[in-house]
Amino acid sequence: MGLGTIERARKYYLSISDGKVVHRENGKEELFSYVEGTLVAVYKRERTFNGETVLFWYIDLRGEKGELYSVSLPYKSGTFKSIVLALASEPAVALSTIKIEPYKKGDFTKVVVSSNGRRLDWITKELPAVEELRIAGQVVKDDTKRMAYIESLVQAINNRLK
Repeated sequence: MGLGTIERARKYYLSISDGKVVHRENGKEELFSYVEGTLVAVYKRERTFNGETVLFWYIDLRGEKGELYSVSLPYKSGTFKSIVLALASEPAVALSTIKIEPYKKGDFTKVVVSSNGRRLDWITKELPAVEELRIAGQVVKDDTKRMAYIESLVQAINNRLK
């Protein structure tokens, strides 16, 4: 019997902004055109900014050398929804090399998601509608049903990763 040395793989915390993958560490910022690896998990976690608790999504990808890339996006991010809608369309997501490639179109960050070099389409273009509610005389947009649908897709994706 032999034992090898266990090296702890490095974890990189990333975000997506202005059509780029962003890595910030020790006051330095690096920009990348994509992040790629095997999908490990998609989950949400609360973070605190300026004393306020904010919900974020995380997409964890394992690189070919064992490194872990954790991409964080705000809970209601359109970019996150696009990524999930694409990942949900890939039945073999657990066996795939996933590439997330953001780009800028006008004022918006868009994203192309690929599986083993093949661009993924969204699982559906028909999302639950954002409803308008009147609260105390103000019109408020309610995306509860849309976000519940996105959460159900995240659960289905994670179930395929088991």
